[in-house]
Order: sequence, then structure tokens, then C-alpha cells
Amino acid sequence: MMKRLIYILLLASIIAGCKKSEYILDYSGIEPIVIVPNSNWPGKSMYDPQPADTTYGVTQLKLYARISYATPLDKDLKVTFVEDKEALTLYNSKWGTNYQELPEDAFTVSSLELTIPAGQKQGFIPVTIFPDKFNGLDDYLIAYKISEAGIPVASNARTIVFTLKGQ
Repeated sequence: MMKRLIYILLLASIIAGCKKSEYILDYSGIEPIVIVPNSNWPGKSMYDPQPADTTYGVTQLKLYARISYATPLDKDLKVTFVEDKEALTLYNSKWGTNYQELPEDAFTVSSLELTIPAGQKQGFIPVTIFPDKFNGLDDYLIAYKISEAGIPVASNARTIVFTLKGQ
């Protein structure tokens, strides 16, 4: 009988603890932003590891843009990237490396404008790499950043650095 009473009291306390929260979260003041989801430059803290190198021989890189919001937008969103030439100098300075700018004829991008369709949260632009157009013994860097979008862009997640390591 005592065991049954203990089980009933335990069950009653569990059920009482499961009542709904009285707090309602208010997201009305939060606006959507655009980010580069795999952004790796600049680092988020002073202890960030050096971004990993892309292996020699890779033929495609992807420039991603994502809407950071609870739900997708109900309209298309145009995001524009630009090549970030300043990142090369800053990267070499921070890491004590000697990466070179990837030669213009060693890659191609059809467009630096990306449209994230309504109802979707992410898209990407392919960057085609031609490994036979650059010296495989040297290390190269190419960086892009979001220059414009129809909504705010996160300042700490707008740039991606691709490092191409020689053999």
C-alpha cells in the first residue's frame, strides 16, 4: 500500500512539473539578416584557428549566403558579393604566411550576384578553379565578401577566405 502511495505522489509531482510555461517569447523586434554561413574571416576571437587550406586540384568553390531568421522570406532576396583583395594582406599579416593572389585566369565566376528564392534560406554561387593555370607549389588565397543585400548583413559573418595550398 505504501509503495502505491509513493508511486501516486511521484506521478502527481511529475505531472505538476509539466505545466505549460507562462512566458511567451516575443520575436517581433528581430529582423532577418544575411550571413556567409561558413564565414572564416576575420576571426571571431583572438584564439581562432587558422582557416583550413583547400587541397590542390580542387575545381569548384562555393560562395554561400544564408538568411539568418526563424523562417524563410516571402520574397526573393538578391545578395551581391565582391572580391576582397584587402583580405590577402590582412591574412598574411595575421598568420605570418606568404599566400599569393590567385591569378585572374585561374578561376571564373559567372556572376557575383546571387538570388535566394522566396521560401528558401540559402543559396550559393559556384567559383570554378583551373588548377593547371597556377603553380601548384605556391599557396594562393582568394576572398569574397557580401557587399550588398536587400536586408542587413552581419558584420562578423560577411567574408569567406579560400586558401589553395600547393602540393
